[in-house]
Amino acid sequence: MFSTMILPGPGAAPQIQPLEPTDPQELGGYQLLGRIGAGGMGVVYLAETRTGRKLALKAILQEYVQDPEFRTRFRAEVATAMKVRGRFLATVIDADPDGAQPWLAVEYVEGPSLSAVVRAQGPLPEPDVRRMVAGVAEALRSVHQAGIVHRDLKPSNILLGHEGPFVIDFGIAKALDSTSLTRTGLKVGTPAFMAPEQVRGSISTPAADVWALGAVALYAATGQRAFGEGDTTVVYYRVVHEEPDLSTCPAWLLPLVQACLAKNPEARPSLQEVLDFLNEVPVGFRSAKTKIVPGPDVPVAIVEDDDDVTALRDETVLRVAKQETPPTPEPEPAAPRRSLLSRPVTWIVAAAGVLIVGGVATALALGMPDGGADAGPSASASPSASASPSASASPAAVIDECLVGTWQLDSWTSTQDISSLDETVKFTGFDGRVTEFSADGTQLVDYDDAEPIRAGSSVGEITQTWRGTASYIVSTSDDGVLTTEGSDFRDISVTIEVGEESGPYNPNGRTQPLEYTCDDTTYTEQADGFEATYTRID
Repeated sequence: MFSTMILPGPGAAPQIQPLEPTDPQELGGYQLLGRIGAGGMGVVYLAETRTGRKLALKAILQEYVQDPEFRTRFRAEVATAMKVRGRFLATVIDADPDGAQPWLAVEYVEGPSLSAVVRAQGPLPEPDVRRMVAGVAEALRSVHQAGIVHRDLKPSNILLGHEGPFVIDFGIAKALDSTSLTRTGLKVGTPAFMAPEQVRGSISTPAADVWALGAVALYAATGQRAFGEGDTTVVYYRVVHEEPDLSTCPAWLLPLVQACLAKNPEARPSLQEVLDFLNEVPVGFRSAKTKIVPGPDVPVAIVEDDDDVTALRDETVLRVAKQETPPTPEPEPAAPRRSLLSRPVTWIVAAAGVLIVGGVATALALGMPDGGADAGPSASASPSASASPSASASPAAVIDECLVGTWQLDSWTSTQDISSLDETVKFTGFDGRVTEFSADGTQLVDYDDAEPIRAGSSVGEITQTWRGTASYIVSTSDDGVLTTEGSDFRDISVTIEVGEESGPYNPNGRTQPLEYTCDDTTYTEQADGFEATYTRID
């Protein structure tokens, strides 16, 4: 939980206002309980389903409704957004883009916006900034993998809920692009958080969201906007032609903000590198091309104004010349940070001379072995496996009708050879894990109630705790083989403990075919060194 959060009380959150006389009492079959707020696109209501589930329902303004091009684009974007799932996203639940009053309903997050927290209590402390930016980066990665660019990421679109930050309003801004309204001068986005290419009217790419993430990070840590405030036209000019004001940016955050706010979209970091930076993964061990480069540990050297500046990692904001080549990481890392965003175990273990990421972590995706025990921290999944289901071709898979339904894990074992340890370890656990097969070839694996998996090794007990839901596109053959054709781990969080060290791990999507059997009550999976048994529960 955020240490500085304004926690809502029971029942309606403080920001809920009564319905106005002109407001409808229900929309789309949902009862409206009050107003959450109003913005440039419409009014947002707190709605309730018949089962008592709370939703945030956005009713689109009539000026957009009258534009047929907007309706077309809104319909397409809503259809895509409804397929997006992610741990830090307020999920789109329902929508009616074709009604007399178009609307969009999303999961209601009971918590204040980042902008409300900063206005009320000031900048967030470093641990909360790290957690917030990391959560937003994960959310943007889910959005981008579905083929969407947010386009309007800003502090008011980030809600600080009980379980972390949640990004809202994805899959809407694109519907506004190229409509008659935007062609007559209305820009999509908020000036202080818009990338230069957005201001110029160019097509927005995921790099525009990375720009906004850097601006949001600065705002969270300082309460300041990178290009100041004032007349919209003035702010637009600064965004395109001037350098950001980073004079108040904390030293630890400065390299990230500078990289994200690069004028050239190609110079901005990937979301993976943002996460690596926040997790303090040394440059030489990052899984993405390094564009966030901390300054060298040298005496203070103030330089003339230059586009290429960064900071020393200490308590004072400094501007020093950036090195062309990143410094080589020390072989022995400092003690891991004890916080939610501690150094990943992939780095902790690698620093100790042990590589456990390939054969072990990969084997746990669907509970199957993988031949990549020597993969190392930078190994990448195959293109077909790393693509998310929503970004892949629609499942044309043929799936055994016997599998369709919900199954709970009874027993699970996976034996792995770890060459760097020169030993074989046997993992057991995952009791309570639930898997669900759909007739269209989609498989969901829910870890929220699953026990950790454990194995003994020469470096201590290895424990992995999984949470969230993974999704796959699968198919089966007549000879009893199940093949995975696409996987999505965006909603998954994994904590690995090795001996006394612990930290998060991002699983990859590599899988291999499984032999399976199925009847009315029991489902089994088998492969070399792996087996699992399930009982039907639907």
